[in-house]
Amino acid sequence: MKFIPTEKLKPGMRLARPIFNKQGVMLYERDTKLTPQGINSIHNFELIGIYILEPAEPLPPMTEDDREFERFQTMSVFVLQEIMDDILNGDPPQKLRQFSQEILAKFSVKNEKFTFMQNLRSRRDMVYKHSLNVAILAAAIAGKMNISIARQRSTVMTALLHDIGRFNLSEKIAQKSVADLTPEEQETIFTCLESGYLTLRDNGNIDHEVLRNTQTFIKTLREIKTLEVGKMLTKNNLETEILKVAYYFDELTAMKYGEEPQSDIAAYQYLKHPKNQMNSQVVKALTQVIHLVPPGCSVQFTNGDKGIVLTENEDDILRPFVLNFRNNQIYNLSDGKTYEKFQIKDVLKTLDNRYLMVDEYQKYLDSLKSGECK
Repeated sequence: MKFIPTEKLKPGMRLARPIFNKQGVMLYERDTKLTPQGINSIHNFELIGIYILEPAEPLPPMTEDDREFERFQTMSVFVLQEIMDDILNGDPPQKLRQFSQEILAKFSVKNEKFTFMQNLRSRRDMVYKHSLNVAILAAAIAGKMNISIARQRSTVMTALLHDIGRFNLSEKIAQKSVADLTPEEQETIFTCLESGYLTLRDNGNIDHEVLRNTQTFIKTLREIKTLEVGKMLTKNNLETEILKVAYYFDELTAMKYGEEPQSDIAAYQYLKHPKNQMNSQVVKALTQVIHLVPPGCSVQFTNGDKGIVLTENEDDILRPFVLNFRNNQIYNLSDGKTYEKFQIKDVLKTLDNRYLMVDEYQKYLDSLKSGECK
């Protein structure tokens, strides 16, 4: 599965994820081959890009729970839009409390892990979809850590509302990749986030705890961005630590302008690295609520070998049982000596080893047509 920006879509490419409308009705099923009309529809939806199956890649399994998750994401965006519109208009956010309760009911009490799937994003809905995903992850983590229902609720509300100030950003800055932002543009982003907090405060209908958490969280995001190497972040309450992990997991794995989404494994490695100063207990809770290295996941090792995960390791998700494609041997990465030789680097970027050869052959044919090669 690959993320392909909308401008690079071609007829014949196969959808890896279904596309829904705002009522949750499926418009395009998985494995549908793109047509010129379909590509035009995706342009009209203003999607940044979509997930595409490789030429020889089989259709991955998708459970009814997975479909329900995507349907919930799709429909919830419009509930959150209504909530934010109320706040921006100075009106009481009538559905905020009920919607927060619905997210908690779905995700904070799950006994089993669920598959967290990134949603398709457009220029108009990036704030809504990011905030929704942070809220879903925060609800699941908070539930796993058994904090009080009141604190869970305020954490979810903060996740839903923390990014409201981004609506004040110019389109030029909003569509820039993080790497291309100047220091002045970064400062503009934080100024907008802080103005969003003031909008929440001035609304007069937002709980005090949510306002406090939002203010602290925005300060923390600024501190992370501007912190000098080697310095320690300010210690925060557990709600803020949960929001940090949920925020960055979504930020790293989501589709965005000018950058390819990182894999779940790469995002996890970022979160657990000591230099990034995430709360280790919160990161551990994240691994306990969503599938990060599930059975069937194809991985690449640091030594260049490739394999497939056979069973998860609940104690350390990067040390499961794997089948090595090179020699057809099964390795238990929880064994110290085995782990010295085989360490998971990332997900396998391509399942089709012929893809690059086909691509090179096409370049050869093109060169023949142009007369560059004789």
